[in-house]
Amino acid sequence: MPSCESSRSPHLESFAFWAPVAMARSPFGIFAPKRTSSGYPMSNMAQRQHGEDGTEESIPLTPGAGHMEGTNSSISHSTEDPKPMDTSYPARSHTKPVGLLRHLTSSLTSPPVLAVPAAQHAQTMETTKLTFFQRHFTKPVDKDPEKEYDSQNRRFSFRSHGSLLVAAIMLLIILGGVIEGALSVALPHRARAPAGSSSQNPTPPPPNSLGSPIRAALDDNFPDPDVTFHDGTYYAFATNNAAGIIQRPDNTTGYDYGSSNVQVATSTDFLTWHLLNSTHDPLPDVGDWVIPGMTEIPPKIPRANVWAPAVIQRPSDNKFIMYYSANKRNGTEAEGRHPPPHCIGSAISRTDSPAGPYDPLNNTLACPLDQGGAIDPAAFKDKDNALYVAYKVDGNNIGHGGLCGNTKAPLVPTPIMLQKMLPDGVTNDGPPIQILDRTAADGPLVEAPELVLSPAGIYFLFFSSGCTRSPTYDIKYATASNVTGPYTRAGDPLLQTGDWDLLAPGSVGVVGDGRGGYDMVFHARVAAPQGRIRAMFTTKLKFEGHSVEVERDNGTATAS
Repeated sequence: MPSCESSRSPHLESFAFWAPVAMARSPFGIFAPKRTSSGYPMSNMAQRQHGEDGTEESIPLTPGAGHMEGTNSSISHSTEDPKPMDTSYPARSHTKPVGLLRHLTSSLTSPPVLAVPAAQHAQTMETTKLTFFQRHFTKPVDKDPEKEYDSQNRRFSFRSHGSLLVAAIMLLIILGGVIEGALSVALPHRARAPAGSSSQNPTPPPPNSLGSPIRAALDDNFPDPDVTFHDGTYYAFATNNAAGIIQRPDNTTGYDYGSSNVQVATSTDFLTWHLLNSTHDPLPDVGDWVIPGMTEIPPKIPRANVWAPAVIQRPSDNKFIMYYSANKRNGTEAEGRHPPPHCIGSAISRTDSPAGPYDPLNNTLACPLDQGGAIDPAAFKDKDNALYVAYKVDGNNIGHGGLCGNTKAPLVPTPIMLQKMLPDGVTNDGPPIQILDRTAADGPLVEAPELVLSPAGIYFLFFSSGCTRSPTYDIKYATASNVTGPYTRAGDPLLQTGDWDLLAPGSVGVVGDGRGGYDMVFHARVAAPQGRIRAMFTTKLKFEGHSVEVERDNGTATAS
């Protein structure tokens, strides 16, 4: 007779599901105990093994496991060769006939039994006496197997698998920090998107992530920022907070000038910025030439549609001059114009602080209504202290339609003009001159000029092209050896959509940091509850000959 052990599947030792009975499909479509070649039902075979003298003896796997539920029968000892059993149904046990139904009932209702070797069972019981720390972070002192799981015989070990796992995790964390630091050095400048790509819904980058040179400074609508520095504080000025928001939710006010004519934010390190409330409006009143406005959200406050303020300190008396654009009162609007045209005016600070307040003048500096108006003033002081104002003729305001009103033929010029000022900073010194105009590559316009004299004495004219309402908006620059030009364009934009996850970056303001470097502010589109706003970002500039690039900003201690 073959050995019972040899006829058992090794899985019967491990899985209790198979221990009670091995089932086979009967001709009647129901399950019945499967017989082995010896004639025993496998449910009983699982409980038999050979004794030392070659005889078979009944060994229950667990108490009661040798009994069928509902009977008191057990497998008897046998010293004789068993007679072949009848292999026809109904099935019989070795000692007492058991009907098919009783076999099925017993097999299906008996609880699963797991065959566990005695040594393994003992080891499991001993292991459960140990705490989590003892199991994973200690090793036995005495190698005697009998004491291996004695808690008094175990001591902490750096070679335990728990200690080794913790060490591996710490090593991975340290390695990750080293890799991040290496990347911040290896990628100090930019991660430009592939040519032609654009990101419609980028997320503003966290400050200096992986060496990013771009910092998100303000998450409010702070368009067209300009920056100056005075007595240890940076001052950033911006267009009113209701201007230029796109994709407004249906439940927001359709058009509101905001509670301030001009916004202002301050910082002492160029890293952390504080947006001041409307009580700090540096331009509480505007010139008589401006169309008066009123906020739509109560309480109603007289406010004009003021754009793109720029501030500079005049050398003659250290007072500050603010240039701004606003809608012209009684301006003649030609047929096909979009919003009312803007003109540019000025205001003078009452004190020696750039924070204001400023008293407006009642005359304009630039107001070419027949060409679409003028916007985006930028103040510049040359090395001989001569003052200039650069601005954009808003030709697309009388364009023939399309993106930003000027992509349908015939396209209208949008030139950048340069106006020299008398020492008082508010009186024109002769007529303006044109220093740049749009090309086909610029799309509908060029605008938002900013003049900077590099440490090498090269004049850099920063400007934006494309359309501020689309991902085409960008920051470009051109250079010249004289403030009046001619200006030669750089081959690539300084910043464009996709660079460092920015969307439509543009409209820069630049200030020297007092150490030969330069700090720059600009806006870019971000998602906000009130719609797609233009939030302020910051970076540093590095000039090299006729080139400039953005670089990592770790804070600025002093500026000029």
